[in-house]
Amino acid sequence: MAGQAQSAPRQYSLVVGTLGGTMGRLGAGLADVVNRKAKGFKFSVVPGGGRANPARIGGGGGDIGYSFSNFVANATAGKVPFKKKYPNLRGIAQFWQSCYHQYAGKNMMEAGIRSWKDIVGSKKPLKLGPAKKGTSTEYISRLLVEFYGSSYKGLQKRGFKLSFAGVNGMSRQIRSSQIDFYFHNSGDPNGAGIQAALGRNLRFLVLEDDAKKMLVSAGFSPCKIPGGIYRGIDQATPSVGANGVLLTTDKMDPSVVYNVLKIIVENKKFLGGVHKVYKKWNPKTAGKGLGAPLHPGAKRFFKEQGAL
Repeated sequence: MAGQAQSAPRQYSLVVGTLGGTMGRLGAGLADVVNRKAKGFKFSVVPGGGRANPARIGGGGGDIGYSFSNFVANATAGKVPFKKKYPNLRGIAQFWQSCYHQYAGKNMMEAGIRSWKDIVGSKKPLKLGPAKKGTSTEYISRLLVEFYGSSYKGLQKRGFKLSFAGVNGMSRQIRSSQIDFYFHNSGDPNGAGIQAALGRNLRFLVLEDDAKKMLVSAGFSPCKIPGGIYRGIDQATPSVGANGVLLTTDKMDPSVVYNVLKIIVENKKFLGGVHKVYKKWNPKTAGKGLGAPLHPGAKRFFKEQGAL
């Protein structure tokens, strides 16, 4: 009827990671295109963390968001680091594979600090950035510190300086030598890492075999950071990581999930300009390795793509 007010679009919170990191950039691009193209719903971007997001979304503190497949699986089952089960979690799509990046000042490598084992065992206090708490990066860093027999508090008591800043903050800090090591579980190329390597001679720490075995047992998967992306690091670097995924719960409207995936496919050129993850995204394989059952709206989409 003429003059009848249209209902307001439904608002959903899209929980990302740190706003300057991979999840933050992916979420900003997705929210932008969804808010321009979708009919009946909109996204608002909320900062979070890859480790914390499954519990946040499963507990009703967010509607949709990014995390990693191993955290989603552990949250669904109620395994460490989660204190309860979130069986309501549902996977939407896989978007990228992360790798744990271990940036170190070249001068520190030349001084004999070549791994987390060397960091924890150093008799001289060091300056490092384990990453923002609640993120997947910080979780890996903490596992490694504990694996080698210490803790954040233990390191600080020995005079170590620890920075729990976000990705961009750590990138600036290592460039200005406020810290000598920073860590980031991300896809490649990582913009903050590229900027850091342009401002200081950096190398990647070695991930010791015993530490790698421990992280694999915690649900991470072996991966390699390609050579030639970051200045001064020409060879591929072995590490561990996980699949970066978009998830929600069983309460999410299937039409919303279906239309989000359609919008991504139809706007890959725009989204690829936001982050190369979207440019490389393949809907034929994106419905696997999510850590949780596939959402019905995603099932409909992937069936239409011939992927199921």
